[in-house]
Amino acid sequence: MTPNVRAVCHAAIGYFDGDVKRVQHFLKVLQFSTLIAEEEALPPEQLEILQMAACLHDIGIPNSEKKYGCADGRYQQIEGVPVARELLCGLGTNEQTTERICRMISLHHSYSRIGDDLLLRILVEADMLVNAYEEEVPRESLAHFCRNIVRTDAGKRLFARLYKV
Repeated sequence: MTPNVRAVCHAAIGYFDGDVKRVQHFLKVLQFSTLIAEEEALPPEQLEILQMAACLHDIGIPNSEKKYGCADGRYQQIEGVPVARELLCGLGTNEQTTERICRMISLHHSYSRIGDDLLLRILVEADMLVNAYEEEVPRESLAHFCRNIVRTDAGKRLFARLYKV
């Protein structure tokens, strides 16, 4: 883990203010993102961006719950961007990296908008690997997700091994 990723990780832990469930979630997404990225031979500078985004991908949940009474993905995407931008700027993250991470946060539940964005795709695959277990996603829904969304070889292998889809 690079010093930048470590700093973002600690900032996210601080922001979640004792919400262990949210911290545990993003740490698992961070690990699966890293595993997929390394198997897909992602360059180190892209890996760092992905890892920072993994730490912050659900940073909009607290504000979503306050404003809308729920943690629905569309609200996370809206509420997460300003929080992430503030945290990243406070850590001295450059503008290009900050905007890249904010874009990933703003789209991580918009599966039809992933396109050719490999970093976003890896983040989405890792998030679903974790959500599938935490939320007990039905096998049929996972199979549909795998058929339509999962594109990395590493992601396909992980879904097959963990969930038999």
